[in-house]
Amino acid sequence: MLDEESHEKDDDLDTDELIKKELVEHPEVLEVIEERKKRKFTWSGLVVMVVGLAMIVFGLMLHTGAYSLEGVLVVVGGIVVLIGILRILIGWINPIVPSQL
Repeated sequence: MLDEESHEKDDDLDTDELIKKELVEHPEVLEVIEERKKRKFTWSGLVVMVVGLAMIVFGLMLHTGAYSLEGVLVVVGGIVVLIGILRILIGWINPIVPSQL
């Protein structure tokens, strides 16, 4: 009888509330997701930053002038480095804990 009532209540909840309920009941799932996110975004952010720095160094080694390929490579490399920094920050920021839901 109680199982039927709890199942009916679950059917009435929308998916966001079901996900929150599941995370509150099983916080280890949140820890696994957090660790996967950290691994994925931190390493890819570092790779993106290295590519951006390589673009900047290559652009500075050209010595062709400010309004040429050198300037374009330095600016694009700077943007790529910023994207890498943002990816690293996304990896380090922890999701909300179940107690904050």
